[in-house]
Amino acid sequence: MEVLDQTVWVHINYRTWQGKKTLTRQEISRYSDPDKTPPEDLITPGTKAITDPERLKKITSLGKKIHRECEKVCLKAFGAYGTSLEAGEALMARLQIFKDEHNALLKEFLDNYEASNDAWAREHPEWEEWLRNSMLSRSEIENRFKFEFQAYKISSGGEGALMNYGLEQEQSGLFGQLLLEVERMANDAWEQSFENRDKTSQKALRPIKTILNKLETLSYISGKVGVLTNRVKVVLDALPKSGFIEGADLSSVCGLLNLLSSSRKMNEYIKQVSANQSQVVDQVVDTDEEEIVSSPEQPSLGDDLDNEAWDEPATTQTYPSEPVQQPVAQPTSFAF
Repeated sequence: MEVLDQTVWVHINYRTWQGKKTLTRQEISRYSDPDKTPPEDLITPGTKAITDPERLKKITSLGKKIHRECEKVCLKAFGAYGTSLEAGEALMARLQIFKDEHNALLKEFLDNYEASNDAWAREHPEWEEWLRNSMLSRSEIENRFKFEFQAYKISSGGEGALMNYGLEQEQSGLFGQLLLEVERMANDAWEQSFENRDKTSQKALRPIKTILNKLETLSYISGKVGVLTNRVKVVLDALPKSGFIEGADLSSVCGLLNLLSSSRKMNEYIKQVSANQSQVVDQVVDTDEEEIVSSPEQPSLGDDLDNEAWDEPATTQTYPSEPVQQPVAQPTSFAF
């Protein structure tokens, strides 16, 4: 349960109102005739808009923004967002700012609710009476809005399979969940900024940098994460810091996204890198001077995405004859 001990979980409860009310059976029957159906801004299948939906867009958009902020540094499991203790503290501070913003937007909407409803009805004179008879009062909708968040840690229940039922299985699946989330982020980045482009701006690299930040934040869940982190860093570090991304640079980024857009490819890449690293260790020669000399010929990573050469000079490292016990870092406590 070591990974769980280093993880803080954040539960988000964001609920909003869409400004709509369910149509009654009589209304569905009455408006089944296309010639008698209200305009599209008033009626959708099964519901009717009893207030101006434009006035709710900011509150709705804030909810999406909150979840995106969590996804930047978290992975989803146990019905919540999990991240490192350090990143959790920063996230909680950010969520408090969002909560203040939500409260301000909600107050503004409620304070103007009756006036905006009146304007909405007058904008549709043919349906004004119908709208006014359908509207809800402020007190009826206040409790339909909510934004709450809680942070907590999950601890094992002690010894025994029953006490820890499901925890070990869920913990072992965190790495796979991380790959799935990276896969989704990479596909979104490809579709929005790289697909069918012969060049793209520096701004298009932001989603990839977000992926890198997510991988670095959650690297503690598995040593395998570091393989992907290093790969992303190698590609980003080689890119120009200004101007358009094009030509060979664009091909390199597209190759990276091709890798990150598939959890299967990422798993295969990690296995391939690990296997190549093992081959290097197998070629190590132990000398009488207690030195370990690595082979001057590094094997190719076999990455079919961009065929990048990995040529590094031979290195010599001196190791002590007795292994040194490294201190074990203790996770910091997290205040809730």
